[in-house]
Amino acid sequence: MSTKKEHVVSIRYARKNFSAIGLFLILYTLFVLILPFFFYMYMQYSNSPILYDRLMYFGIYFIIILFGTLIPFLLMRLYFRLPFRKINRRITTSFTDLFVQTIVFFTICIALTYVSNRIFVYFSQEGKLISSIGFSYDDAYLDNYLYVFMLVIVTPIMEEYAFRGVLLNVLGKYGKVFGLYASAILFALAHTNFSEYIPAFAMGYVLGKTSLRYKSIRPTIIIHILFNGLIYALCVIPAPVTQYMAYGLAAVFMISVYLILTGKYERVQIQKLRSNKTTNIVFYTCPTVILSMLLMIGASLLFLFLK
Repeated sequence: MSTKKEHVVSIRYARKNFSAIGLFLILYTLFVLILPFFFYMYMQYSNSPILYDRLMYFGIYFIIILFGTLIPFLLMRLYFRLPFRKINRRITTSFTDLFVQTIVFFTICIALTYVSNRIFVYFSQEGKLISSIGFSYDDAYLDNYLYVFMLVIVTPIMEEYAFRGVLLNVLGKYGKVFGLYASAILFALAHTNFSEYIPAFAMGYVLGKTSLRYKSIRPTIIIHILFNGLIYALCVIPAPVTQYMAYGLAAVFMISVYLILTGKYERVQIQKLRSNKTTNIVFYTCPTVILSMLLMIGASLLFLFLK
């Protein structure tokens, strides 16, 4: 018989905390999703010289994403008294174990991105495996070092800190399963492309489980950077070699199946708590949470119809 106690609080107290979370998410959405979009549109319509100065252009985006992520989630962490050391614990796992998880993770995302692209093909949208929140992927910029640095290093760190470090831990107080699914849903909605919602949700779910397993964001940062780096490497492969990529992806898929069947990829089991249903109702009916989610969907609509 399990001796683990459930975190029980009043609905009124939970609603108050969820309202605060919603406000911080609104602030995050305005800074990281809405502001960059209108900034980009303004530069296009005014034919700003910043568009032609890549260093300045990506430098401004770097500042927006950095402070637009750090400030709202720092405020959230301080509000809920979540110490940084709690989300950044030392881990004892090996690099090999993290690489194994990256391979499995890579295979899942490829499969779901393919399925999602088939679903949303009629909306002229295509999901990218290496997409980042508030920072759209573009083949034309892959030769720019600052762009690649932001895509492969900066955005994975920011996203893991925000969604697996702060949000998952704050929501996890009301049930690990609830926190896992809620943070994964919000992570998916924050991607301003409808065709990326499905793979982004899976990404948030798998990385969330990894964070819960190690009780730290260090492994998820490593996996996320390895994943983005692997995709970037595939994107810059010379054209004559691309015909062999299908064989490589098939090999990765077979390796993933082998790792899962042989137990080398350890799946995480999370205990469900009885208050899960009530917690979900209170959270998803909270006005500020609803508004934050609508703003995220609205950002996706902006990119769909106006960009």
